[in-house]
Amino acid sequence: MDFDLYNLRVFCQVVRSQSFSAAAREMGITQPTVSQKIAGLEADLGKKLFERVGHEIHLTNTGKELSVFASELLEKAEFFSNQLKNRETSPEGLVRYAMPESCQWTPHYRKIMAQIKDFPKVQFDIRILTSEQIIENLLKGELDFGFIIGERLNPELRFEKFSDEKYAAVAADRKLLTPLSDGDLSNLRIVSYPGWEPFFTAWAKAFGIWEKIKNRVPTPTVKIETLAGAIHATQEGAGLAIIPTQCVAAELESKALVELAVKRGTASRPVHLARRVGEKLPNRVELVLNLLRKAKQED
Repeated sequence: MDFDLYNLRVFCQVVRSQSFSAAAREMGITQPTVSQKIAGLEADLGKKLFERVGHEIHLTNTGKELSVFASELLEKAEFFSNQLKNRETSPEGLVRYAMPESCQWTPHYRKIMAQIKDFPKVQFDIRILTSEQIIENLLKGELDFGFIIGERLNPELRFEKFSDEKYAAVAADRKLLTPLSDGDLSNLRIVSYPGWEPFFTAWAKAFGIWEKIKNRVPTPTVKIETLAGAIHATQEGAGLAIIPTQCVAAELESKALVELAVKRGTASRPVHLARRVGEKLPNRVELVLNLLRKAKQED
């Protein structure tokens, strides 16, 4: 099926405006033209895109699917167009994004840091926050986009699956991991850091002990305010920790840390790119987003 980009732009404006007449005003066209473009899309798809409830319109399931597809297609088309227009112009301005601490160990983060020098007129404001804090900052308009760990639902935000973050139970001495494998949590020494609980849950489910321990999750023995600090404490033998595997890959390879393997596949949670619904981001931000996507594809 061949999609007309202009028709998709009209459709996306209706989604943002929640009104045919408001969309017409925003685009400087007539309401009958808007209705005609939407009717054409519905005829091409053989499905209704909107349902009317009183004076309100709501997306059908097909409409929701098209909204995601159309937004991504239009962003890519605009980005390509801007690239052609601005090849001789270096992007400039501020790019604001945030990520949980564990994302600093990922290959795509290192690649984007290596490319910053190629954009001398762009200022980067990169914040290390929890997923909950990132959502809060996005809703306040204080970030352009952010990396969110775990499944999230928020009608004001759009989530794009980016990757999966895997977790490992690690310690400097295998004896520290024995309570987990034996199920005797009374002798368990856990090193924790902000946001560790969902990682522990994902690992315990993959290891097969979550149903047994979910009502008596052990209290951490050592609490540290950073993931980096927790890794250092674990290396020194303070206890075991559930750590994203990319953060301790070098330590596991060198045998500075040992891992307790899971029994049910892989312990992981999804990582999403999050941004505000319907917001047109500056070209410099879209450029960084596309560089991040490309770096992830090359991992």
